[in-house]
Amino acid sequence: MTTTLALAARLRELDDAELVSALHRRTYRRTGVSDFFDLADALLDADSLQRALTPLDRTRLAALVALGSGGGPLTAEELADRLTREPATAGTTVDSAAAALADLDGLLLVHPADADADPASDAPVGRVVVYVAVTEHLASWPASGLPSPAELLSTPPPPALAPVPDTESRFTDRLASERAFEAVTAVSELLAELAREGARRLQKGGLALPAVKRLAEALSVEADVVPVVLSAAERAGLVAVDDGMWLPTEAAADWSHSPTRDRWRALAAAWLDALPADLRTLLALRSRAAWGDSLREHVAWLYPAAVEEAQRRVDAHTRLAEWLGVTAHQAPSSAGTALVESGPEAATEVMAAAFPAEVDRVYLQHDLTIVSPGPLAPEIEGRLRGIADLESRALAATFRLSAASVDRALTAGETADGIREFLSTISLTGLPQPIEYLIADAAERHGRVRVHEAERENVRSAVRSTDATLLRSIQIDQALSSLRLIPTGDGELVSRYPRDVVFWALSDARYPVVAEDADGREVTLRRQRFAHPRAAEEADRDAELVARLRQTEDDAGEDTGERWLARQLDAAVKARQTVIVEVAMPSGDVVDYLLEPTGVGGGRLRGRDRAADIERTLPLSSIRGVRPAP
Repeated sequence: MTTTLALAARLRELDDAELVSALHRRTYRRTGVSDFFDLADALLDADSLQRALTPLDRTRLAALVALGSGGGPLTAEELADRLTREPATAGTTVDSAAAALADLDGLLLVHPADADADPASDAPVGRVVVYVAVTEHLASWPASGLPSPAELLSTPPPPALAPVPDTESRFTDRLASERAFEAVTAVSELLAELAREGARRLQKGGLALPAVKRLAEALSVEADVVPVVLSAAERAGLVAVDDGMWLPTEAAADWSHSPTRDRWRALAAAWLDALPADLRTLLALRSRAAWGDSLREHVAWLYPAAVEEAQRRVDAHTRLAEWLGVTAHQAPSSAGTALVESGPEAATEVMAAAFPAEVDRVYLQHDLTIVSPGPLAPEIEGRLRGIADLESRALAATFRLSAASVDRALTAGETADGIREFLSTISLTGLPQPIEYLIADAAERHGRVRVHEAERENVRSAVRSTDATLLRSIQIDQALSSLRLIPTGDGELVSRYPRDVVFWALSDARYPVVAEDADGREVTLRRQRFAHPRAAEEADRDAELVARLRQTEDDAGEDTGERWLARQLDAAVKARQTVIVEVAMPSGDVVDYLLEPTGVGGGRLRGRDRAADIERTLPLSSIRGVRPAP
């Protein structure tokens, strides 16, 4: 077991990438760190150690206890053998022990002991040792209401539950498939609504209340479900924040035009990918048993120092699992079992069999409604949404045609003939006469209002129309007052705002508007913005610290070795630590002394020789190295 001396040496010998990676995983004070000994002290501070130990699972905590319980350093094989005898860690494999040791080494809680070994020793390679400060900190846990080292080893896991009976699983699968279909529908509606109008993200995270209400209405869900839908879409890479606004990503378009099964697969795969490795393993072990309270009990046992945080983490994942149909009433569905055991492809095959078949035909009715007898094929639904407004959505959906919706489609590039042909192709009831009239009337009205760019002083766009009455209505429309439209006397209204801003304001106000280029040709404007999030460029304080420490050593030049030796000896004196001092003799030989240093001064080291039981004084110029005693 070692202390500051060994940790400082370990920090110094790691390459920059390894050291920065390890520091990223630790919380520690950065003030007053001028060399690797200061950094070692900061990492061995009680608060820093507690923050590193708190999130560890029981296997890793038990490994630290086993390493600190005497008997010297251990290999992965020796650690597995020791852990498998304990109730809490029975069945620990060599692979899991090796993984635990690698993780603990990455956290700078243990380190390889081979460098400290006597070259003549026949001890096995790959041994690992724990720092004394870590062992001492774990011993202090009971005073804080945390498990003692003995309890970390002796408390067995909660008993495993019986699998969900087949009779219950049938009901579970039915409910899960309904929820899975509703989840896909909700995400589809979310993307459509965000494409129409983004939602502002609050600085503290989350959405403003007006945005939540708007999205809840568009999705036909309760307000508390909106964050769940948004989370699922974000994990799947379908939405992102760009300039403070939640918007669809470019991937959302492909997702929206995919079959229902593929859309669910993307959501389920994203949920699985977001699971931490330890939680994924835990759920795989309980893939056929109810999760619920038994899962919470197991999580409390698995993370004994971070029960509340672990529960919050698990609750977030299990709530999303319930919403996606991975579980139903906290019992895994057949698709959920396949997901955690075999992956998204296997789960999709199971879930898709329970989805209702998609249809590509609809009923066109005289009241201008369009009714689908089942879930529409994505390519049909996508185009229909551009022509009609969605009124209700379930397994069967209802759309409504209106003058405004047809005008919107014409603005987006549709033609009257194209709309008629599309509706006739998908209709089971022909093309009712009222719909014919609506399309013809909308096409005749479309383009009565035209917006183009204007290059005049304080003017950036102009609105014109051959219908003077319509132009006057636009001028006095209070909904358009922010455009500050001013008549010019030659049949135009001018604005200081760009053409596109004026165009969309008129379109939202349901005027039959088109945009023109400089030559008077109609142009199709696209309103939809895609999110192109940029990674925040934050200073890497750990990398900066490592670079500064390396630079300090480089600046010291030849003095670095002497300064390093002095700091090693100072640390040993302060800790009253027995060390092995390598001393060059006049004959040229190098002799090892087992010393407990008592002071450094006047160019000499004073200490008690533990082997000879005498006081020795050694010139610093003769000391070639210092290492912790085994």
